[in-house]
Amino acid sequence: MKARPCLLEPIHHVEIRIPDDCLGKVMGDISSRRGRILGIESEGQFQVIKAEVPARELYKYSSILRSLTAGRSLHSERLAHYTEMPRELEQRVIEEAKKRKAEAQTK
Repeated sequence: MKARPCLLEPIHHVEIRIPDDCLGKVMGDISSRRGRILGIESEGQFQVIKAEVPARELYKYSSILRSLTAGRSLHSERLAHYTEMPRELEQRVIEEAKKRKAEAQTK
């Protein structure tokens, strides 16, 4: 513990192609998922949002994105890098792991 270890979380690079009228909703959703918007580009009537979002926050994202855009969007994601997990989230993960370990030992 003196070495002050930390947990790392995977960060995905996400590209989302959406109609112009959905830009605000999707950008707000990315921000609420601890995402960082890297840029926005126009492609005809569509906008392409490039962002980095923690993998944990992208669980079932395609369904949520379809809901936000009435099925008029496409997205892709790929692993970009790892970064330190926020301390409060790190503590929650550690506590959950301790609980699972204690439950497994009592069985």
